[in-house]
Amino acid sequence: MTNLFAKMIEPPRDHIPAAQQRFSNRDLRILLVPLIFEQILGMLVGAADTVMVSYAGEAAISGVSLVDMVNGVFLFIFNALAGGGTIVVAQYMGSRQKETSLKAANQLIMITTLIAAVFCSTMLLGRRLLLGSLFGQVESGVMRAAMTYLVVTAFSYPFMAAYSSFCALFRAMGNSKITMRVSLGMNILNVIGNAIAVFALKAGVLGVAVSSLVSRAAAAFVMLVLLKERKGALYIVPKWIFTWDGRLLRDILSIAVPSAVEIGCFQAVKVVLAGITATFGTAQIAAHGVASSIDNINILVNSAVSLAVPAVVGRCVGAGDHDQASYYTKKLCLIAQYGTMVLDGAMYLMLPFILKLYALSPEAIYYTRILVLIHTTGSIVLGTVAGPLVTALRAAGDARFTMNVGIAALILGRLLFSYLFAVKLGFGVIGMWMAMPFHWAINSGAAILRFRSGKWKEKGVAR
Repeated sequence: MTNLFAKMIEPPRDHIPAAQQRFSNRDLRILLVPLIFEQILGMLVGAADTVMVSYAGEAAISGVSLVDMVNGVFLFIFNALAGGGTIVVAQYMGSRQKETSLKAANQLIMITTLIAAVFCSTMLLGRRLLLGSLFGQVESGVMRAAMTYLVVTAFSYPFMAAYSSFCALFRAMGNSKITMRVSLGMNILNVIGNAIAVFALKAGVLGVAVSSLVSRAAAAFVMLVLLKERKGALYIVPKWIFTWDGRLLRDILSIAVPSAVEIGCFQAVKVVLAGITATFGTAQIAAHGVASSIDNINILVNSAVSLAVPAVVGRCVGAGDHDQASYYTKKLCLIAQYGTMVLDGAMYLMLPFILKLYALSPEAIYYTRILVLIHTTGSIVLGTVAGPLVTALRAAGDARFTMNVGIAALILGRLLFSYLFAVKLGFGVIGMWMAMPFHWAINSGAAILRFRSGKWKEKGVAR
C-alpha cells in the first residue's frame, strides 16, 4: 500500500535544486512541529474532557457527544472560512502584494466574526426545534444535557471564529509557535475548569460548557492582543477591519464559501447520522463519542499537515511557481502518510489501556473497539489523500471543484452506505462507521485525478 501511494505522488528528488526551494526542510519543520504538538494537545484535551464528563453519567456524555456534532458543523465552517482567507492572504504574500495581503487579513477577521455572530443568534433562537428534530428519540436525561450544553456553548461561536482567523493568519506568516502556545494555555484552562466543574462543584454538563466558553474567549483575546503588536507581516488595522472591501471579500469568499459549504455539508450529514445513531441506544451513542475522541488523536498528523498546506502551497501559487506548489504538495502528503501510519498503529496497540480511563459499560467498550479499528484502517489507507491533497487543490484556488467532489462523495459514500449498513442491514453504529472508507475512496480518487490533470494551476486568486 505504501509503495502504491508513493508511486502516485512521490516528489521527484532532483526536480527542484535545494538552493531554489522556497521552503527548506527546516522551514517545514518550524511550521509543522508546533502544529503537530498543537493537534496532540487539542485532541488529548478533547479525550480528557470526554473522560471527565463520563463521570457525570452516560446521559451526560451522550448529550455532550450529540451537541458536539452540532457545534462541530460550525467549528469546521469557521475553520473553512479562516482557511479560505488564509489561502487568499498567502497568495497575495507570495505575489509580494504586501498591503493587499494585510487588508485581506483584516477583512477575514471581520467577515468570520460577523458570520459567527449570526450563527450564534440562530442557534439560540432555534435550539428546541433543532434538537427536537435531530435527537427527539433520545432519553429525557440525554436531551436535558444536550440542551444545557448547546445554550452555553453557542455563545462561544464568535470567539471560536475569531480565534480560527487569528491562528490562520499566524500560520500564513509561518509562525505556528504562537498558535501552539496559545492553544496550550487555552486547553490547560479548559482542563482545570472541567475538573473543578465535574469533581469539585459537581456542576456536570453546565460546568463543562461554561469552562469551554471561558477558555475560548480567553484564547481569542490573547490572540487579538498578539496581532495588535505588529511584529509580523500581518497585523490588525482597525480601520480595515471595519471597512467593507468588496473586491477582497469576493476573493476570500470565492474560496472560503465553497470550502465552508463542503465542510458544512459534511458536518451536517454527520449530525443527521448522529440523529440516527441516537436511536441505537445509550451504549452505542457513548461508544460513538468515545471513539470519535480517540480517532481525533489518530488523525492529528494528517490534520497538522492540512493546516500547513495553505501557507506553503498558497504562497507558491501566488508567486506563479506551480512546479514548487506541486513539489510541496507531494512532499507534505508523504509526511502525512507516514506519520499517520506510525501514530495509528501505536494508538491501536494502546487501545486496551486507553479504554480503562473511561467509565463505560462493557457493551459500550465493545462497540468502541470496533469503531476505532474501522477508522484506523481507513485513515491509514485513504485518509491522507482525502486530507492534505484536497487541501492543496483548495489552496491553489480550485475550491469549487473540491466542493463539488466533496459533496458528491459525501452523498454517495457516507450517506448512502451509512443508511445501507446501519439501517437496512441492521449493523447500527458499526454500519455508520463502515461507510467512512467509501467516502474517503471517492474523494481521494477524484483528488488524485485532478492533481495529475494540472487544471488546478489555472485557479489562482492573486493575479
